[in-house]
Amino acid sequence: MDRNFENAREALNQMKERYSCRAFSDEKIPEDILKEIIEVGLRAASGGNLQPYSIIVVKDEENKNLLYEACGEQKFIQEASVNLVFLMDWHKYDIYTKQKNAPFVAYKTFFHFLIAMQDIMCTAQSIETAAFLSGIGSCYVGSIIGESSLVKEKLNLPDKTYPVLVLSLGYPKNASPAKINKLSYDTVVFDEKYRDFTDEDIFKAYESKYEGRTTNLPQKDPYKSESLEKFKKALLTSYPDDEAQRILEKAIEDGFINETQRRFGLHYASHVMQEISKWAYEDMESMGIFPNDI
Repeated sequence: MDRNFENAREALNQMKERYSCRAFSDEKIPEDILKEIIEVGLRAASGGNLQPYSIIVVKDEENKNLLYEACGEQKFIQEASVNLVFLMDWHKYDIYTKQKNAPFVAYKTFFHFLIAMQDIMCTAQSIETAAFLSGIGSCYVGSIIGESSLVKEKLNLPDKTYPVLVLSLGYPKNASPAKINKLSYDTVVFDEKYRDFTDEDIFKAYESKYEGRTTNLPQKDPYKSESLEKFKKALLTSYPDDEAQRILEKAIEDGFINETQRRFGLHYASHVMQEISKWAYEDMESMGIFPNDI
């Protein structure tokens, strides 16, 4: 394959400006462009070339509202020109393997579960990259996991399929926002073996990314009480009661929490994530997928 280095360099420079878009214009993505960027994704790497996934293209306003409700009521889902719902799909193979007299247990092995997730991400990322290079904004939404019951009937999901990801696509409403900080190259990429970090190294790396960002605690009830209760429950997953209480009291005294506390104490609250993990397993099993059936 001949490679045009000038075009490649231009594409790489553009990708360094990539960002998640959560504000879309009313402009619709032309059908030919949408099909082309999806076709790029279908050429993505796949373990054993199985491609154990399907993609549902959602444009209908009623279905977009359904996804909006299932994914935590994030408004950009409604505003997107298109939402792509990525399904782990062992349904088609379950039928085909019987037709070919082949053994088949992929829907109930953890290893095939991981392969399918890897394949979905390879495909979704290829589509997201193709969209960005085509001037189309996008945002990944993972909160569809655990919510199959809300979309199963409307999206006509058969047994042994499961929605694991939504990719919202549309033309950006605003100019590209300022870059957000990412971890430095040498914090993430290591030559030959894992880097021996000191605790100070790790602290400096993440402090550089988050730049001392803080979030003010609500000052009025019931929001204040609800936030503090949620934060305390999250702390108790990782600290003994007296230590959790000390951290909580310090936050109350300061009137704010730091960014890492917000991410793991409120946004991705540790106790909530543990609960979600349990019902996500149950939700998958209700769809005929058993990721840990050993």
